[in-house]
Amino acid sequence: MVPVNRPARLDPPRIRRRPVPAFKRWFGRGKRQAGYYRLRDGLRNRLREPEFRRALRPTDVFLVGHPKSGNTWLAYMLAVLLSDDRRGDVNLYNVGDYVPFVHGRDHAITTYGHLPDPRVFRNEYPRHPRRYPGTVYLVRDPRAVLVSFRHMFATMFDDRDMTLSRFVDGYLSGGAPFDAWHRHLMRWDRQVAAALRRAEGGERVCVVRYEDIVADRGAALRRVAEFIGAVPAGGVPAEDLAVDDLAVGHLAVGQAAARQAAAGDVAAETSARLSRAVARGSFEAMRDLEGRYGAEAYAGRARGEGRFVRRGEAEGWRDELDPADAARIEAAFGPVMERAGYLV
Repeated sequence: MVPVNRPARLDPPRIRRRPVPAFKRWFGRGKRQAGYYRLRDGLRNRLREPEFRRALRPTDVFLVGHPKSGNTWLAYMLAVLLSDDRRGDVNLYNVGDYVPFVHGRDHAITTYGHLPDPRVFRNEYPRHPRRYPGTVYLVRDPRAVLVSFRHMFATMFDDRDMTLSRFVDGYLSGGAPFDAWHRHLMRWDRQVAAALRRAEGGERVCVVRYEDIVADRGAALRRVAEFIGAVPAGGVPAEDLAVDDLAVGHLAVGQAAARQAAAGDVAAETSARLSRAVARGSFEAMRDLEGRYGAEAYAGRARGEGRFVRRGEAEGWRDELDPADAARIEAAFGPVMERAGYLV
C-alpha cells in the first residue's frame, strides 16, 4: 500500500470566506486582461521546467480535464486499482496521496518520488503537456460541466445568490466570479480542442468521455488501466496465454501447465482488482464515502452543505439549465462540441 500522510477523517472547522471587494475584482480583471497572470505563471513554470523534466518517468501518465468533468471520480477508481486497496484505505479525502493533483504546477511531481510505477497525476492546468509521456484526457458535455461547476462555487463560497445564468455569463466572458476564481483555467472549448489535436496528431493521448464512464464504468476503467499500463492489455499478457500445440511441442507438459496456471492467476487477479475498483466507484458507494470522510476539494469548507458527489447523470443538466443558457453555451462552443460528439 502507498503510505498515506493525511488523517482519515475530515474534522477541520468550516471556513467562511468573505466576498471579494469590488475594487479587487476590478483590479484582478485588469491584470488578467493585460496578461499579467499568464506572464507570471509562464515565467515560473519555465524556470522550473528542468526540475520537472528530471523528475519525469517514462511511465508517468497525466489525467487532464476541465474541472467537474469526472477527474476525481476516475482518479479515485485508479487509486483503488493502483494501490490494490483491499482494506478500504483510499477515500475521497486522501485520494491525492495515491493519484496526486499538481494543478498548474507540473514541477510538483518531484515530491512524489515514493510512488511506484505507473504514476498518475491530475492536472487541470497542464503547463508542459507535450512533455507528458502519456495523457488521459477526460471530456464532459460543457452544459453539464457548468451546472456542476456552479454548484461547486456556491458550496465553496457560500454564494447562493450567484444564479446559474450569471455564472454562465461570467464563464463565457471571463467576468465575475472567474476574474478572481479559477482565473488560470483554460476555457472548455480551447482545452478540449487542444487535447483532440494532440490525439489526432499521433501523440500518446487517450480521450475518455464522462458519459461513457456513466454508461459502463467497467469498460472505461479497463481501457484507461490498459493505456497507463496498470493491467495487461486484454487482462492477460499474450505470451502467457499463447500455450498452443507448437509451444507444447517445445516445452515439457509440466512447464506448459505451469504457464497456463500462472496466466490464469494473473487474469483472476487483474479481474479482481478491476472489479473492486469498479464497485467502489459507484455513485452510491462514493456518496457514502464522502459522508464518512469528506471530499478532498471541500476540505475545511463544506460541512453538511452541498455535496461533491451529486448526481452522476449524463443528462442531468437538462433539469437545471435554462434553454437560453444552454443555447449560449452551444453557440460559444459549437464546433468543438460537434467534434466531441455533443452536438449532432
